[in-house]
Amino acid sequence: MGYNGWKNKETWLVNLWYGDAFDMYREEGESITADFIEHFVDEHVAEVLTAPLSHFVQDMLNCALCEIDYHELADHYVEELEDA
Repeated sequence: MGYNGWKNKETWLVNLWYGDAFDMYREEGESITADFIEHFVDEHVAEVLTAPLSHFVQDMLNCALCEIDYHELADHYVEELEDA
């Protein structure tokens, strides 16, 4: 299993949409840890969800968010920094 070299599609999507932001934060001296990425994603989701969601949509969103491998993402940015 896997998706475009990542554990799953959810993890890949986080990197696809926010990889440039994580690179920018890293260049500014921020440590891109799994906790940092998870907090970043949670904050963004909270910002864009201004209207109440149906329970079905909430459950689907929660399932997708639970699939994100924040440690894999953080490891990617540590390895990228080491390669630079």
